[in-house]
Amino acid sequence: MEDIAITERHFIDIKAAEYRSRGYEVEREVPLDFAPGFCADLLIRKGDEVKVIEVKTRTSLTLDRDYSYSELSDALHSMPGWSFELLLVGEPEWLSAPESAQSLNAESIPQRIDDAEKALAAGFPHAALLLAWSACEATVRILVEADGIAIKRVTRPAYVINMAVTHGVISMADFDHLDEIMGYRNAIAHGFEVDDFNPRLVSELIAATQRLMSEFPVDNPTPFQ
Repeated sequence: MEDIAITERHFIDIKAAEYRSRGYEVEREVPLDFAPGFCADLLIRKGDEVKVIEVKTRTSLTLDRDYSYSELSDALHSMPGWSFELLLVGEPEWLSAPESAQSLNAESIPQRIDDAEKALAAGFPHAALLLAWSACEATVRILVEADGIAIKRVTRPAYVINMAVTHGVISMADFDHLDEIMGYRNAIAHGFEVDDFNPRLVSELIAATQRLMSEFPVDNPTPFQ
């Protein structure tokens, strides 16, 4: 549950900053007089507009039996200018892995990229994609960790890139590209044939990974700088 709480807090930070940048007044953890015992994650105001925002993962939403959010939403909509928004954020789905598993560090990633390039040159594009993806995912984890979100255990790749785009670590264009490649990675890794797989995806993934590595923090430099 600690991981879930951290995920929710970080997303609340992001939404608070987003609304402030749009000129809203933002309050956090605000008790509501008309909902005794309820504390809104965010209360935002601009002119006559007032919005109550609650941030939950699916797990915490399932466990939170104290409030009916539909009833709260109905109550707010009956108040002029007020509204309610429930934001669902992703949470980690841990995968089975040896206890000794550790994410690649910045110094190890170039070797994984080199292995991918060699596999591609030798005519093994499917193996090359898996190697290149592992380098990319490790790179994104380092960038996410630099933003204050540690992903120390093996989780589904979709969670990693979802966290990255949610926190602004990668652009939406990067997310869309990685999401497309991830589909091929998933199919290949789980023993499926993909008729439209093009080896150029490996080269694109390697190039994207090297570009993202150039964004490593100064205390975690990349050889590509």
